[in-house]
Amino acid sequence: MFELVWLRTWVEVVDAGGFSKAAEAIHLSQPRVSAHIANLERSLGCILIERRIRPLALTEEGRALLPKARAVLSAAEDLADVRHARETLTGSLRIASFASASAVFLPGILVSLRDKYPGLDVSVFDGDVQSIESALGDRRVSVALRPLRPEPADRTFTFRPLWREPFVVLLPTGHDLCKHDSIALAQLADAHVITIGNPLLDSYLGYEAEAALHAAFVEIPVGTVSHQPTTLASTVRAGLGVGVVNRLAVDMIRMDGLEVRPITDLHRFRDVGVWWHTERPLSRASRAFIEAVLDAPIPVGGAPVPTFA
Repeated sequence: MFELVWLRTWVEVVDAGGFSKAAEAIHLSQPRVSAHIANLERSLGCILIERRIRPLALTEEGRALLPKARAVLSAAEDLADVRHARETLTGSLRIASFASASAVFLPGILVSLRDKYPGLDVSVFDGDVQSIESALGDRRVSVALRPLRPEPADRTFTFRPLWREPFVVLLPTGHDLCKHDSIALAQLADAHVITIGNPLLDSYLGYEAEAALHAAFVEIPVGTVSHQPTTLASTVRAGLGVGVVNRLAVDMIRMDGLEVRPITDLHRFRDVGVWWHTERPLSRASRAFIEAVLDAPIPVGGAPVPTFA
């Protein structure tokens, strides 16, 4: 016979890629984690982890056990759902999100979760698409709000679409383009354009505004990139360029000294979804969060993501 906690600890070690990372994630000492694994292997009569290989590798028996272990843990959690009423949901939930969603969309979700589950402790990690993917992959978070593009390198991630939002132009008050009610891409060709992203990475790796402009043959001067919408807005307000940002970002910045205009002929958008890892059982808290964001209204200026997106 073996204890369920041994199986859960072993899956944590596999997902974390090592004993020390798993110990940190599940708040156990490393000797206790090692003892759980040894007890599990002893009870099953086989070795599950190759101790002499780095990084962590499973034996043939370990690879065969892994999908069965995940199914057992998922079934155990389902039984816990039956045993406990939804109103008693407690524990912790770690989520990841990007700046404008965290500022504009997420607070309402957190309020609704707090009101419905006062015993649930929610923590939020803010980052760009790459750091969000990394946090979801190494289990620092269990669920994430993230743009659909670029697609994650980890193909075991899945998502449900939430909303589509356009890109808009952010102008300093008094700029020549402010006289127009909307902006065509050709009018940006000679402008110093500032976007959200990382100037050291290829634009096509994930910063949609840059990729969209490149696709429309609008070249962006090198280095005109900020990681935060608030920084971008301050730079535009100072007259150092014009911004191209997702619509949701406009609602999180201070708009004095700024004006916003739609883009008439940029037929690319930011599509946003809620993401999780398909090979790991979703906790009750994660499922509650997913249900909450799917039920929430689409942010102002957004629209449903088309089914073909």
